[in-house]
Amino acid sequence: MTDEHTEREISALRPEELGLGVLGSVLDVALDGILVTGDARRIVYVNPAMGQITGYPHEALIGRDYLDLIAPHAREAMLKDSASNPAGDPGRRSSTVLRPDGDEREIEYSYMLLPGPDGPLVCAIVRDVTDARRREREASSLTQIAASLTLDQPMERTLDNLAAHVVEATRAIATAVLLMDESGQVLRMVGTHGLPHGASAALEAAWPAAISRSPVARAFQTQRVFIMRDARARNLSVREYTPINDMIQDVAWDTIVAVPLIYHGHGLGVLNAYFLPDAHPDGLEIEFLKAIADQAAVAVENARLYHAAQQKAALEERQRLARELHDSVSQALYGIGLGARTARTLLDRDPLRAEEPLDYVLQLAEAGLTEMRSLIFELRPESLEREGIVTALNRQAKALRARHSINVAVITCHEPEAPLDIKEAIYRIAQEALHNVVKHARATNVTLQLAATAADLTLTIHDDGIGFDTSGSFPGHLGLRSMRERATRLAGTFTIQSAPTRGTTLVATIPLSGDTSP
Repeated sequence: MTDEHTEREISALRPEELGLGVLGSVLDVALDGILVTGDARRIVYVNPAMGQITGYPHEALIGRDYLDLIAPHAREAMLKDSASNPAGDPGRRSSTVLRPDGDEREIEYSYMLLPGPDGPLVCAIVRDVTDARRREREASSLTQIAASLTLDQPMERTLDNLAAHVVEATRAIATAVLLMDESGQVLRMVGTHGLPHGASAALEAAWPAAISRSPVARAFQTQRVFIMRDARARNLSVREYTPINDMIQDVAWDTIVAVPLIYHGHGLGVLNAYFLPDAHPDGLEIEFLKAIADQAAVAVENARLYHAAQQKAALEERQRLARELHDSVSQALYGIGLGARTARTLLDRDPLRAEEPLDYVLQLAEAGLTEMRSLIFELRPESLEREGIVTALNRQAKALRARHSINVAVITCHEPEAPLDIKEAIYRIAQEALHNVVKHARATNVTLQLAATAADLTLTIHDDGIGFDTSGSFPGHLGLRSMRERATRLAGTFTIQSAPTRGTTLVATIPLSGDTSP
């Protein structure tokens, strides 16, 4: 007897034949699927919910081998579980149902043995958890993506990770994040996952000629989601894509979902998700892709703002160094030249009087050399690791004396055993504080003190200048905020004491260990 004939001979059992009596009507309205099998794994009873889970009508299920309903990749695991647990011990199990349209549904099930009219029966209680599992994966992906949107890694790596999360959380088999200029004419792939080797370069090269046919352009221009089905056939018919026909023919996907990247109403690019022919994206997946696109837009905008801030900071630093060079080294070189010419003239007329301008030249040369070393150190703060914070602070004090004729007393401990980031923070705070002394304090005397304990490093700077009211608005308050931020970023403290005519004292204390914020 063939399997086909056997299926026809098997008839459905009524609930009362399963020993369920009046519970039969309950099974018919149950949300969970109920499936009962007899000999040779043949189905003898299913309730309506089981038909909805499997995608088969009731009459098509009776007599079938229940294993036919399971996705091929999950059948072996189910058979092993049945063999190791023939009595149907309690406990939830997982598997995957394959519907006739090719859609896979994730299920959780438990089963038990029941007495039947012709022998024992196996009753399985099945729940479709596809949507719940998807929501869990989507929530996890969104959390991980949000956590990865940092500025300590290249934008390309951030968007590669984002693209990978899309593939993990949805049925998409590949993803690409594409950035475009405001005109929509220039395209650049900056984050991909699952694309064949060389696809990014090939698509970028074909883009200018094929722009009018691209779902990317449609999504970008309308700022709405655009779905292209039968993508392979449609792209193969585009003459401009002829150079990349081989790649188009080889890819597995056939549906492209293009989701615009929008930040405050401004289009930045498009997120492309690529699906297999039978895996048509549903509304939940589209909403998830839109949420991911929003995260991608934030990452792109953050990277742009960070780059702009870096450029601005670099420009401001170059301008500051130019002012420093003009006010110090340039003036010193001018004075050296003037003194040298004076000495040259006196050597011919009155050699004994040449000593004074020569001493002046030597003094300016020493001051200029000190100033240049200080500026070079600012450009290369990594020398802190080589020379130490004590040497760096002494150099700052020496430059202040040479340039502004301010008396600077330096009191330091031995070179502390401290991480480089803490030493650099102390150095930058001292640099900003001394800058404020010169610019605002009108001081004649400054004391700079560095003290170290096993727990922390403390910088104290006191000047005898004009002071200020710390509760009001005053010159240099932005510099004070910068110093405070440097200290608190490393879990430290920053205090300031000042009053009109009473000078100013700054104290920055940074712990040598403990939690720090980036």
